[in-house]
Amino acid sequence: MFTENQVRQFYVAANPVAPSGNNPTNASAAGAMKLVVKGDEAYFLYKGPSEDGLQRTDLIKKANVMDVRLTDAADLVHIKKKVEVTLATLNGSAAPIVGEDYVLHVQILNYVANGDDSTLEKYGVARATSTTASDLYKNLAISLAKNFARESVKMIKVTLKGDSNHTEITNKTKFADLSSITATGIEIEEAEQPWRRGAAPFETVNFEVTTSTVYLAATNQDLVWGTVTDVTASNTSNVIPNSKKVADMEWFFMKERAEKYYNESFPYNVETTYMVDPANANGYSFCDIHFYFEGNCHNVGHSEKTLTIVGTKANLKTLVGAAAAGQTAASGLYAFLDGTGVTIKESASW
Repeated sequence: MFTENQVRQFYVAANPVAPSGNNPTNASAAGAMKLVVKGDEAYFLYKGPSEDGLQRTDLIKKANVMDVRLTDAADLVHIKKKVEVTLATLNGSAAPIVGEDYVLHVQILNYVANGDDSTLEKYGVARATSTTASDLYKNLAISLAKNFARESVKMIKVTLKGDSNHTEITNKTKFADLSSITATGIEIEEAEQPWRRGAAPFETVNFEVTTSTVYLAATNQDLVWGTVTDVTASNTSNVIPNSKKVADMEWFFMKERAEKYYNESFPYNVETTYMVDPANANGYSFCDIHFYFEGNCHNVGHSEKTLTIVGTKANLKTLVGAAAAGQTAASGLYAFLDGTGVTIKESASW
C-alpha cells in the first residue's frame, strides 16, 4: 500500500519500542511505534490517539531511500534576537553631548502581516542634560518602553546593560527606580509571541535598531551617536523550544484528515486529538526519511516523499536503533540501510 501525492507524512512517536519483532509490545498506547524490517523493505507500525488499532506507514524500499536525517531538539531551538546599544566614540569621547537630542529607532519588520511590507516604527528619545552616559541610557530605555506600551502584544523586552538583575524597563518604570544601576548600554530583546493551535501560529519578531545623529561642534559634523551590536549568538540562555512550531506542523498535516474545514461546522465537527505538547520545555527531535515510490512496468516515475517522525531524542533513539560501535553491530534503521550508500546524518547535538 502506498499513498500518492502526499509530500510529507507526519507521525508522533510518544511510546516507541526497540526495532525488533513485528508488533509494538505497547500497542494499546497512543503514539506506540515500531520499525519493522521485512527483507529489503521496511515500515513503521504506529497507533494514533484514537481507539483505532495499529496502522502502518508506506513501505520503504531500501534501494529507494535517498536521505535520512536525525535532528536533536537542542539544535532546533529559536534563540531570541538581542542587540546592545552603546554610545559611539566621537572625537575621542564616548560621553553624551549636553543639549543634544538622542533618538533610538526600532523597526518591527513583520508587524501584523508577518512580512517586511508591514513595518512598525518606534522611537526612544532623550535629551542629554549631563555627560553621564548611564543617565542617558536610562532615559532612552524608559522612553522606548513607553512608546511600545500601547501595543496590545508585547514585542520586545528592554533592559539596561550593566544591570546584573536584568530588570525589565516598562512604561511604569521611573528614573528614580534605577538609581542603584550604573548602565553601560541598552539591551533590546525579542519577546515570545502569543500562540494558539490552528489560529495563531508560532512567529518570531524580526526587528532592526538604528540610532540618529547628533551635532559635534568640535568638528562641525552630524555624526551617528550609537553603536548597535547584535549579540543573539551569545543569548543562548534565552531560547524558545520548537514545541509550538511542531504543534503547528501536527495541526497542519492532521487538518487534511480531520479538520479540513477548519472547524467551520462548529460545534458539529469531529474534534481531533493531538499528541504534540506545545508546552514541552525540551522540544521535539526529528527523524526525516526521504524516499520515493516507484511502480512496476508503466508506473516508473519517482514519487518523492518525506516521512517525518517527532519525539524526544530518547524516544527516537529507541525507535531507529543505533549505528555499529566496536563489536556491537548496527541495529534498526542503521542496519536496514547498511550497504546502500545512504549515511544517516546526525545533527551536532545528536
